[in-house]
Amino acid sequence: MIREDRELLTELARLNTDMPSLALRIMDGSATAFEQQRYAERLIAAGERLRRRAETVSGILGEGPPG
Repeated sequence: MIREDRELLTELARLNTDMPSLALRIMDGSATAFEQQRYAERLIAAGERLRRRAETVSGILGEGPPG
């Protein structure tokens, strides 16, 4: 596994760990707008990294989109 993959998996795990407490704070109204925005930015960044990785793997394997 390459370093970039390990870093991506680490960030995805952190996002997964952070989600329950943030969700509870959102539900009870105690999560700040900053906390929510920061989490959203992390989630978007990880999603973009995952998409780029999938595109790279797809190109390597010669796979097209499903369907």
